[in-house]
Amino acid sequence: MASLRFCHHAMSPGVLFAVLLLPPSSLTSSVPLLQMHLASVSSGPAAAPGPQVQSGAPQRFKSKKDDGEMILIPGGPFVYGMDQKQIRRIVVGLKASMAEIYRTELPKTTKHLESFYIGKYEITNEQYAGFVRHTKHREARYARYPHWSGRRQPVVGIGWQDAAAYCSWAGMRLPSEEEWEKAARGTDGRTWPWGNEPDDTRYNGRKRANYAPVNVGSYPSGDSPYGVSDMAGNVWEMTSGTWSDDAKAMRGGSFLNPISDVRVTVRWAASNEDRGANWLGFRCLMEVGNAKQAAVQ
Repeated sequence: MASLRFCHHAMSPGVLFAVLLLPPSSLTSSVPLLQMHLASVSSGPAAAPGPQVQSGAPQRFKSKKDDGEMILIPGGPFVYGMDQKQIRRIVVGLKASMAEIYRTELPKTTKHLESFYIGKYEITNEQYAGFVRHTKHREARYARYPHWSGRRQPVVGIGWQDAAAYCSWAGMRLPSEEEWEKAARGTDGRTWPWGNEPDDTRYNGRKRANYAPVNVGSYPSGDSPYGVSDMAGNVWEMTSGTWSDDAKAMRGGSFLNPISDVRVTVRWAASNEDRGANWLGFRCLMEVGNAKQAAVQ
């Protein structure tokens, strides 16, 4: 059974089962069970400003390969990361505990990105099953579990290599942490995709008590400024970034997490990068230059 981890230290199977299937009071509830080791992280220098939206690029389109809806994220600067003083103020205001993983959030800076497209929704079981049929790739671990395999639920029980293979097949790739965060928060440095006011009704998280991923797009009031869905809660999402000890970074929180954990700057990693967990999924990114040939005409 998969587990969350801090620097490759995993829980025992018995404790893991409780964490995956019972909603924790917060991520801090698992900290005493894990050894925490923080890697020093740096946001690095901001990239030079890239070109804005290419002429004629559609705001949205559907992919011919997997019928996924793609949304244009315009190029330009945006606020990336969050300083520790601001994090502490938010956490105190929420009457939550200061989880150790919050200390791995990257400091506030300004980044510049070129335009890109990102999936409006997390990749679903239906889409992933189509990929498996066409490529003979291994199926998701929970493909035959009714609780996790609904047609419009996000696919779970896959790892980074599976997600990367899917994206490549579809003419896409996994987003970087910077790309994911811009799609989730826009340019104004907001705390959650919908804004700066905490609201447990806007995402599939611990207080909703669904105890599983729900159909993608079920919480439209929680969409990002660009109309991207479920970037808070539902399932953690894989990125191409690195969290700690070369572990792959995931973003966004899941159905298990309280509102302090689904802020757009929270970062963590999964202990099983090969087959993931029942709270870990992904969405794909496409370069603007590939959109015309990839779009449904």
